[in-house]
Amino acid sequence: MASGGFKPIYVLSGSDGFLQDHYRAEIIAKVVGQADPQTCLASFDGTNDLDLAPVMDELRTLPFLAPARVVLIRNADAFITKHRQKLEEYVDNPCETSALVLMVASFPGNTRLAKAVAKIGDILSCKLPDGSSLQQWLTKASGKRGKKIDPQSAALLEQWIGRDLAAQNAEIEKLCLYIGQRETITPQDVAAVVTATAGPAAFELTNAITAGDAPGALRALDGALRIRGAEFQALGSIAWHLRRALQAQQEIGAGGKPNLRMPYSQRNAFLAMLKRRGQVKLQVDMRSLISADLGMKSGQNPKSTLQELVMSLCS
Repeated sequence: MASGGFKPIYVLSGSDGFLQDHYRAEIIAKVVGQADPQTCLASFDGTNDLDLAPVMDELRTLPFLAPARVVLIRNADAFITKHRQKLEEYVDNPCETSALVLMVASFPGNTRLAKAVAKIGDILSCKLPDGSSLQQWLTKASGKRGKKIDPQSAALLEQWIGRDLAAQNAEIEKLCLYIGQRETITPQDVAAVVTATAGPAAFELTNAITAGDAPGALRALDGALRIRGAEFQALGSIAWHLRRALQAQQEIGAGGKPNLRMPYSQRNAFLAMLKRRGQVKLQVDMRSLISADLGMKSGQNPKSTLQELVMSLCS
C-alpha cells in the first residue's frame, strides 16, 4: 500500500464513460488531495504505440506541491500487451509517491498481471450493469445521498431510463431532492419526477389495466402519449406492471403469499386481476408485450400498437 491511503495501481476495466469518469475523478481526488491536479497528473494515450520509458519517468518523478502523483494511460490494452513483463516487474516494486491508472476495455483476471494488481491495487469495473446489478447500483446511488429506493421504483427507472448511468444518476439526484425529508423513493415519486406531466397517466394506465377497464386504459394511454417520445415510457410502465403480476402469480403458485408492495387500497383489485387472468394468460400477456415492443422498434405505429396491447390486456 502506498503512503496516503491510495493504491499504487488502479485498473478501470470496461467502456462505460460515466463509470470511467466517476472512478477517475475519485482516484485523482484520493491521490492528490487538495492539490491542483494539473501539477501532479500525467496523461498518456495508449493507442499511439506508447513506449514504457516516459511512463516510468513520470511514475518516478517526485510530486510537486502535492502529496503524490497520478499517471494515467487511456486505451491501455495495447500498452499492457506490449509491456506486460515490465509492468509485472513494476507491480512487484511500485513507486510509493505515484499511482498508475490503466484504462482498458478488458482485463482478464487469470493473468499474472491481474493477480498481482489485485493484491496491491484495485480493479474497478466500468461495464454497464445488467438488470439486477443496475438496481443494486441505483440503491447505492440513493444511499450515497442518504436516501433509499424501493425495488419497484428501481425497476421502474430501469424500464423508463434503461442502462444509461449518466441519465440514471441525474434522475436519482432529482428524486432525492424531490422527496425532501422523506427517506424512501417510491414509484409515485418516479412517476412525478422522471416522466413529468406524463407521470400520473402512467399509473392511471396500469390501474385501469388492473381493473380490466378498457375505456379507462385507453383514455390513460392517450394522456400518457401527449408528450413526444413517451411511447416507450408507456410500454415500460406496462412491462413493470406485468412483471410484478407474474412474480406475484408465481409466489401464489408456489403456495406462498405474494409480496405486494403497494397501497392497501390497490391490493384487492390487483389480487382480483391475478385470479381473473391466471398464470397462463399472464404469460400470453408478456408475449404480447414483447411483440408490441418489437413492432414499435421495427416501425409500426406506436399509438395503435399500444392501443391493441392495452385492449388485449383488459379483455
